[in-house]
Amino acid sequence: MNRQPTLVRGLGVLGIAAVLATAGCSKDEDGTAEALPGTTSATSATTTAAAAAVPATTTVKAAGSTFTPTAHPEGCAVSELQLTLGQAQGAAGSTELPLIFTNVGGRDCVLDGFPGVSYVQGGADGAQVGSAATRSGESSGAVTLTPNATVTAAVRAVNVENYPADTCSPTDVAGLRVYPPNDTGSIFVPYATKGCAGTGEGLNQLSVQAVTG
Repeated sequence: MNRQPTLVRGLGVLGIAAVLATAGCSKDEDGTAEALPGTTSATSATTTAAAAAVPATTTVKAAGSTFTPTAHPEGCAVSELQLTLGQAQGAAGSTELPLIFTNVGGRDCVLDGFPGVSYVQGGADGAQVGSAATRSGESSGAVTLTPNATVTAAVRAVNVENYPADTCSPTDVAGLRVYPPNDTGSIFVPYATKGCAGTGEGLNQLSVQAVTG
């Protein structure tokens, strides 16, 4: 009886088993075993479990709390100021007009520098007439107003009849639009006079000094 085919088949089975065993685990260059696709390594499972155990970062906000930025943390807001004209005084070819700012708010506030001043027609929302006031002199620094305290900024208004009519274009104005220092809100103060609608070189109809206590 010939047993050779049976022996060959046995060796073939052993060879296939060896190949499958080798394919189940491979090694990289330093001899560390690498998991094959479809398998889960113990290290990966441990890392995943550790990450899951770390609590997520949470931002906590107090119930009912709100934050509104303050536009004027120190400066005087337009709503905190009352503006009046002091006694006008005549000068050579011009008039000195004291702008008096009064703190009508309930806190201390600060004015620092030069107000913006221009002539306007028809009231608070009227169109500007001619050029705005130029700055005269230098600022002496910030002035703190306690409630009901006042500061003054002097305005010099040139008699526009001193300018040639064809370049000045004299125009009736209702008053002054005044911007407190470092503010974009304005206050209207009545002052009926004439201004130059023209804006040519040399038509410096208004000039203003910095606020002073």
